[in-house]
Amino acid sequence: MIEPRLVIVGYYGYRNWGDEAALMVLVEGLRGVQGVHLVALSGDPPFTSKLCGVEAVPRTDLRQVRRAIQQSDALILGGGSLLQDATSLRSLLYYLLLIHWGLQAHGRVWLVGQGMGPFRRRISRLLVGRVLSRVPFISVRDEGSATLLQQSGVRAPVRVDADLTWALQACPAHFEVPSDCPCVGLAPRPWRNLPVQEMFVALCCRQLEAGWLPVLIPMQESQDRPLCEAIAHAVKAQQGTQPPVAPPPEHPAQLLALMGQLQAMVSMRLHGAIFAAAQGIPLLCLPYDPKVQALAQQIGATLLPIDNPESGALDQPWQQLYAKLATPTPEQIALLRQRAHALLDAVRQQASNLFVPAS
Repeated sequence: MIEPRLVIVGYYGYRNWGDEAALMVLVEGLRGVQGVHLVALSGDPPFTSKLCGVEAVPRTDLRQVRRAIQQSDALILGGGSLLQDATSLRSLLYYLLLIHWGLQAHGRVWLVGQGMGPFRRRISRLLVGRVLSRVPFISVRDEGSATLLQQSGVRAPVRVDADLTWALQACPAHFEVPSDCPCVGLAPRPWRNLPVQEMFVALCCRQLEAGWLPVLIPMQESQDRPLCEAIAHAVKAQQGTQPPVAPPPEHPAQLLALMGQLQAMVSMRLHGAIFAAAQGIPLLCLPYDPKVQALAQQIGATLLPIDNPESGALDQPWQQLYAKLATPTPEQIALLRQRAHALLDAVRQQASNLFVPAS
């Protein structure tokens, strides 16, 4: 039998633990297809190879990337919000170019558990509609993404599944939170001109005043860790107590286990919210991006808009905020896990269909 080669595309290698978790889930799922060879594009190939046990090539070396796609039997966009122009139009064009190369090489391009948009430019919607209409397998993680593709002119069938990380299995946590007081996890992220640091400092102070211990959890090392450490130092200057900042995990499933030690979670990060919800933790989502709002609607989580910093949304008594938090029901979580596993089954079937007898 000829060994199929699958190239997996995503925002990998940057220690964004949600994206790394999606890759790990996909790789583990595809290992059930004996003989398949996996190649991941990565911003840090040695890190990705060590974490997931796959071949990795540098995602910014377009010559190597194109060669890998030309030598592949299928191209997979594996989770995340890859097709959007909120970060930059350049990012959207990068992924559309890879899809185009995959369609040219063999036509087998699979979009797996994708979050779509936002598309803030008309040209973005036109390009997405034109390119994705030729893609044979499109899976999105929420109804809003499917609607957005339809509005962008995508005529290919679209299936609605769930984020791949709902299938992640926890492993022992890498960090133990104190057990002598209730702990609340915080997953902030920098976002444009929003004064995130000031807002989370105010929130931490209110939590400490209420007898809770805030635990800052960086979900992306490069962006979130400097922010979390700055918040912790500012809180110490005001309150005399420095909230702990969780150290980097070796494996994203350790963060999933960490969430299980908490009594509440406040998250800007999508996967900070998913990990907490998966552990049945009362959750408050801060929707800086439509994908966070879509998740909150899926699981019935509490939303608190933060786009107007003058509203003082986080600078209010913590017990007042905590009373508004909602805990996803076991039925909601079970349904999303079921959808994630059904998606993995579908991807495994697509990969199994690639095997052909050697001539």
